[in-house]
Amino acid sequence: MHQPSKWWTGLIAVAVLWFAAMIFKTAGVEDDIAPRARAAVAAAAPDTAAALKLSVAGRDVRIEGPEFSPDQPDRLSDAAAVNGVRLVDGSYDKLPAPKPYTFRVARNGTQLVLEGGVPTPAIRNAVVAAARAAATGGEVVDRLGYALGAPAEFPAIAGHGLVQAARLNGGTFALADKAYSIAGTAASSDIYEAAIAATRQLPGGAVLANAAILPPEAKPFIWSAVREDKSVVMSGVVPTDEIRRALEAAAVKAWPGSSVMHHMQIARGAPAGDFNAYTAYALAELSRLSTGRVVLSDANYMIAGEAPSTAAYDEILAAVGKLPAGLTLAKADIVPPEIKPYRWSAEFNGSGLSLAGLAPAAAVREAMLGAASGQFDGKPVKSEIGIARGAPDGDVAKASASLLQVLAKLAQGRAAIDDSKVSLSGVGLANVTGAAVRDELAGALPAPFTIAAVDVRDGPVSPYAFGLQKQEGRVRLSGYVPDDAARHDLVGAATAAFVTDTVEDGLKIGDGAPKDFVKSLKATFPALARLWSAGLSAKDATLSLDGLAIYDKSAEQVRKELADAVGGDLKLDEVKIGVKPESPALPVAECQPAFEGLLAKGRIRFSTGSAELSRDSLALLDHIVEVAQRCKEATIAIEGHTDNVGEEEANLDLSKRRAAAVVDYISAAGLDTSRMTSDGYGQTKPVASNDTPEGRAQNRRIEFVVK
Repeated sequence: MHQPSKWWTGLIAVAVLWFAAMIFKTAGVEDDIAPRARAAVAAAAPDTAAALKLSVAGRDVRIEGPEFSPDQPDRLSDAAAVNGVRLVDGSYDKLPAPKPYTFRVARNGTQLVLEGGVPTPAIRNAVVAAARAAATGGEVVDRLGYALGAPAEFPAIAGHGLVQAARLNGGTFALADKAYSIAGTAASSDIYEAAIAATRQLPGGAVLANAAILPPEAKPFIWSAVREDKSVVMSGVVPTDEIRRALEAAAVKAWPGSSVMHHMQIARGAPAGDFNAYTAYALAELSRLSTGRVVLSDANYMIAGEAPSTAAYDEILAAVGKLPAGLTLAKADIVPPEIKPYRWSAEFNGSGLSLAGLAPAAAVREAMLGAASGQFDGKPVKSEIGIARGAPDGDVAKASASLLQVLAKLAQGRAAIDDSKVSLSGVGLANVTGAAVRDELAGALPAPFTIAAVDVRDGPVSPYAFGLQKQEGRVRLSGYVPDDAARHDLVGAATAAFVTDTVEDGLKIGDGAPKDFVKSLKATFPALARLWSAGLSAKDATLSLDGLAIYDKSAEQVRKELADAVGGDLKLDEVKIGVKPESPALPVAECQPAFEGLLAKGRIRFSTGSAELSRDSLALLDHIVEVAQRCKEATIAIEGHTDNVGEEEANLDLSKRRAAAVVDYISAAGLDTSRMTSDGYGQTKPVASNDTPEGRAQNRRIEFVVK
C-alpha cells in the first residue's frame, strides 16, 4: 500500500548519497587523467608546454594558450587523448609573426630590461637565465612576448648580445632578424677592447648593423714609449685602434730586428691638435737615442735618454726647439754620447766579413779595416764601425787584430769585444780544433783583455777515419762518428751483431762523415761478426778489410755480404779474407761447456713459424761450427724445442725441422756430421713458463747435448 507521506523523506537521503558518489567518482577520474594528459602534452611539446594551460572536466580535456606552430592543435589533441579521455578541446591564441623579428636588451643602472619577441618558453627561460648571469646580481625585467618567425640561430645571437650589453654602462642591444646593433660606454679599456672584439665574432650568421661603443675617458691623457737595448715598449692611451696600429707599424719599421711591444689602451680625452703628429714626432726623436723615453701628457712633451753619437746628440737638441704646433716642451734630459758596454764585432759567413761596433778613434778604425783586409784577402769587407767614448783601457786595435787572425781560421764564425771581454764562436776549417783556436787567442791578446767565451766547433776531420778490430772475443770501435746519437747507434748495433764478443767503445765525435756513414757501417756488422778475426778501416768513403773466416765457405759468403751491405758514399776497396788455422781439439768433457757458453750469449733464431735460419744467427752458428770442429771425438745431439703456442703436433714437427736445419748448416760448412743427430721435442720440455713472452722466448731454443 502506497503511503507517500511516509517514504518521500527516504528518497531525499538516497538522492544525496547518489550525488555525492557521482562527485567522488568524477574527481577520481579527473585526478587520474590530468597528470597523464599533462605528461603526454609535455612530451609532445617539450619547448612550448610551459606556456599552455591544461584542465580536465570529467573525462574531457581542454588545452589553452599560444599557438606556436600550425600543427600544434592536432598534435597536442592526439597526445592528450590518453586512455580514459572522451574529448580534447583546444583553444589557442594566434601568435604574431613580426617582420623584422625584434629583440632588445637595455641596461639601466643595475637593471637589465628584456623586450621583444621570443619563439618558445624554453628559449625564453634560457634567455632570462643568461640575462641573470650577465646582470651579476642586478635585477632582470622580463617584458618579452611570444612571436613566430625567429631566426634559427636566435638563442645564440640573443645570448651573445645581452652579455655584451650588460657589460656596458647604458648598454643596449637590438636584434632585427639577424641585424645586430649594440651601443654603450665601456667602464675600462679592457671592457672596450672585449666589446669591440665581440662585434667581430658574431654567432649564427648575425650581421653587424651598428656598433656605437664608447671607450672610457682618460684624464690626464698620457702616452709613452721606452727604448732599451733591443726592445721598444709603448704604453698609455690612444684615441683609436687605427692610431695604435699605426704606432706599432711605425715602431717595427723604425727598429727592425728589435722586440716591439705595447700596452696601449683606447680612451677618450686626447688633447686638441694632431695626436698622430705628436706621437710620430716623439717616436722619431726616440729613434735617435740608444736608450730613452718619450712621454706625452695631454699637450706636454718630455724626452730623456742617451745619444749614441755626437751627431745624434746635436740633432736631438735642435729638434727640441721645433715641436709640432700645439705641443709644449715640459722637460728634455738628454745624456751626451758615451757607450757602455763598449762593443766591437766581426762576423764571417764564409764569403764575406762584416765589422760592427765601436772604435775609440778614426785611426783605430782604419787599423781594424787594414787587419781585416790582410787576414781575409780577396773577401769583401763591410764596415759599420762607429766612433764613441767608453773604450776600455788597453790596445783595442791589437785586441781586434788578434781576434781577426783566429777568425780567419774558421769556415764561419763571429768574434766580439765587450768592454775588456772577448768571445769567439763558429766552426773551424778542416782539422782546426776549438782547443787550438782558444790557445792561440789566449797567447795573442794584450792586457787587460781576457777571454769570456770560445765556442768553436772542431772543423771537419780529414780524412774521416773509423776502425773496427775483432780479436780474441773483443770488438773495439775507434775513430770518428758525427754525434752522440750516431755513437750510441753504432755501439748498440755492434753489441747486437757481435753476440760472441765484448764491444769496446773508443769512438770520438767529429764532423765530415760521408753520406750514410753510420748506416753503411752498421750494415757490415752481421757479416763481420761471422769472422774469427777482423780489421775493418774506413778513410773518408773508402773501406778496407783484413780478416780470417772460420771455414772456407764462410769466407766467400762474408765477402759477398759485405759487398751487398755497403751503401751511400762508402765504397769497398781492398778486402782480404783468409781462413783461420784449425784450432787444437777439445777434450770431450770441455765440449758441452763450450757449446753452452756460446748459446748463453745468443740464441739461434729462425723465421717465424719456419725452419729457415735467421741471418742474424749466422755469426753464432759459425762460431758453433768452430767448436764442433774441435770436438772431433764427441757425439753431439742437436735438439729443437718450441713454446706452447700452436698445435702440439705442429710444434713437434717444427722443432724437428729446426734441429735438422742446424745440422744441415754445420754440414754445409764442411764438417762431418755423421757423429751428430737431430731431434725435436716440441713443447714437451719447457725451461721457463709459457705464460709470459720472455718465458716463451726461452722455450724456443736449440740445444747441443754432448754424449
